[in-house]
Amino acid sequence: MRTAYVTARPRYGLADIVGLMFRELVLMIVIFLVVFAIGFAGVMTLKKTYTATAEVYAGAGQEYVYESRVGTVTERASPPPSGEIAQTEANILTSRDVKLRAVRALGLQTFQKPGGKPATGSLAKQEGDAIRAITEGLVVGTSPTSSIISLSYESDNAEKSARVLAAVLEAYKGYRREVFQNNSTQAIDAQRQTFQNELGDVDDAYERFLASNDIGDFATAKASATATYQTTFTDRLSTQAQLSQAARRVQTITAQLAGVPAEIVLQQDLNIAAQDQILQKRTERETLLSRYQPDSQPVRDIDAQIAQLQAYVAGGDTVGAKEVRTGPNPSWVALDTARTTAEADRDALAARLAMLDQQLASLRERQARLTRLESENAILSGNRDVLTANIKEFQQRGSQSRADNDLVASGADNVRILSHPAAPTKGSSLKAPLLILVFLFAGFTALCVGLLRVFTRRGFATPASAGRTLQMPVLAVAPMKA
Repeated sequence: MRTAYVTARPRYGLADIVGLMFRELVLMIVIFLVVFAIGFAGVMTLKKTYTATAEVYAGAGQEYVYESRVGTVTERASPPPSGEIAQTEANILTSRDVKLRAVRALGLQTFQKPGGKPATGSLAKQEGDAIRAITEGLVVGTSPTSSIISLSYESDNAEKSARVLAAVLEAYKGYRREVFQNNSTQAIDAQRQTFQNELGDVDDAYERFLASNDIGDFATAKASATATYQTTFTDRLSTQAQLSQAARRVQTITAQLAGVPAEIVLQQDLNIAAQDQILQKRTERETLLSRYQPDSQPVRDIDAQIAQLQAYVAGGDTVGAKEVRTGPNPSWVALDTARTTAEADRDALAARLAMLDQQLASLRERQARLTRLESENAILSGNRDVLTANIKEFQQRGSQSRADNDLVASGADNVRILSHPAAPTKGSSLKAPLLILVFLFAGFTALCVGLLRVFTRRGFATPASAGRTLQMPVLAVAPMKA
């Protein structure tokens, strides 16, 4: 018959564990007291802390709006949301440069323990330790939808907390002014001077171009040439019409002259001696009547003579041309004079028309030459216009940049301190919650030690655990021998 040995761990029930824990109660109490005493001593060494608070408003300023460096911006981009601006400002506020400026403003002694040994490390190490102290005590909070930045600084001294937080805020304001300061003023002025030098060269080239082509102002010269051509062309049409009219007038007068005699009778004297004798005889009869009777012989003789003369005159042979004078016909002379004048006018208009044709040819040639020079003029004048516009634009940008720098230097920005840090009147201490944690930790440690003692015990500590482990009933329990 063989005997088999099997190793098995004791199996405990809840009542077994509680009973065994009571057996280790003294050890657990000792462990609890030791741990709690150590923790209590450590907590009692903690000092009160004082927290100074402040609030900063960070709104959207010019530095958050895009502006093109070159060219004119007609439409500015909208600023980012207020939460993003606040987060950006918070990153600037917690940067190392801001903390370093605050440390240098307060002095390294502020961050050294009072009454302690003076620091012997290098300046960089001491400043690093001071920056680390600010980082450990400074808390910066932002909200995704708010422009308010909450700040707090905690230290063991109320006055120190307020001073450090105030120094951080002042360092932040100065640092952000330098960060957002427009440093392009000198570059803008240099670029403007470059444009001015280029404009001088372009002006010289343009002046040489105008002088070499005998042009004062290209646009004026072209407009003047066009206007002069139109006026001359209109005058030519009018002169051509007048010339046609004058030529037709000469033809008409010449045709009229062909039908008008050059000479005509100017004066014609008639032979009227018989009529004169009749009048003379009648005069003599009247004289005789003054001395004789009408039937007297002298009167009858005179009457007979008068009757004979009248019969002779009545025959028609007594009147005729005695003397005829001829000369130039006034109508012919007037027409000839008009013809001469018309021919003179025609020749003058023909000469004027020839001169106008020469002028039109010269103007067409000048217009063609200006057209050939137009592209070169456009390039040169375009360069002048572009450089002039650039100079004006950069001059304005330089003035605005200098004004903006002056405004930023004087504090005209989008950041406002809503609440300044003040020395807190009450301090806060973690002794009570830490003592609770120490108490709980000491109890947990004692419980763990008790459980460890229970589960590392060898053999069967209770009849129930023996029966549960061996899976057989325990009939009797005998005390162990010494």
